[in-house]
Amino acid sequence: MADFSGNYKDLEPAFSFDGTKLYFSSNRPLVDTGSEKDYDIWYVTKVNGKWGAPVNMKSPVNTNKDEYYASVAKNNNIYFTRAVEEREEDIMVCKFIDGKYNEAVSLPDSINSTGDEFNAFVDPDENYIIFSGYKRKDGYGNGDLYISKKNDKGEWQQAKNLGETINSTSLDYCPYITPDKKYFFFTSNRHAIKTPFKKAKTFKELKTMMHSPLNGFDNIYWIDAGEILR
Repeated sequence: MADFSGNYKDLEPAFSFDGTKLYFSSNRPLVDTGSEKDYDIWYVTKVNGKWGAPVNMKSPVNTNKDEYYASVAKNNNIYFTRAVEEREEDIMVCKFIDGKYNEAVSLPDSINSTGDEFNAFVDPDENYIIFSGYKRKDGYGNGDLYISKKNDKGEWQQAKNLGETINSTSLDYCPYITPDKKYFFFTSNRHAIKTPFKKAKTFKELKTMMHSPLNGFDNIYWIDAGEILR
């Protein structure tokens, strides 16, 4: 257990590009009263090899709504998920200009829709963004991974489904590309359990099945990042 965690619900950690900060979402209160609040984005800074005390990012990153899944570019622009009016969840960005964060804005409709978009990973140089989109028309199931790249004008192009090599009929989410851009990791709750069973299973068989990698309980997968960045 990280020494700054354990008392509240802390989730979705993400390192800064240089590894000196760790961002995460938490429902901890601003003052430790023991009561929970909505989810905000917090960070801790590493000093002399140790993580310091958690710091709330405050407004304009945080609001009285839930903020999730931070991803921070080299220039400190921060991307995250937030529920927005007349839509469900959008991917937002707060740009870091002149030493402070500007108001959060939703990414364009080439990325966001009236449905759920969440769990965005932004390239540290902001050349591309990978995220989950929920039940889109071109989706394979309950949430697929998409990629949007910038054109020569710096505009986000129409997001493309990463295809059935990556996506499944189950939820596929939490994308991440390693700093050397060699490997692409993601989480999926896909499974290989076919029901109804053709014949009754023993307790031992059921136990083996439920402890297998393709049990539907969310596993981490990886692939050569070149497969999706070409």
